[in-house]
Amino acid sequence: MPIYEFRCTRCGHIQEILTTGSQGQVSVVCEQCRGEEMERVLSRVSYVMGRSASSGADSPRVTTKSCSPGNSCTTLELPGHSR
Repeated sequence: MPIYEFRCTRCGHIQEILTTGSQGQVSVVCEQCRGEEMERVLSRVSYVMGRSASSGADSPRVTTKSCSPGNSCTTLELPGHSR
């Protein structure tokens, strides 16, 4: 079940709401001021990736090279499974 964060437009309080995918639209009321004007907040994401047996790298690798005169291209390689 996903947990969504909502911010009250009246008092600014942020609260989490646990919902099921089958509920559709959910009515949300502020826990502090009982306001009904709530907006969904984009939640931060955190994840941990283990060491990859094939690459041996724990962290992303950034490579920058010249693509054309005056321009550069940057590649970000993330650890984990590759195709």
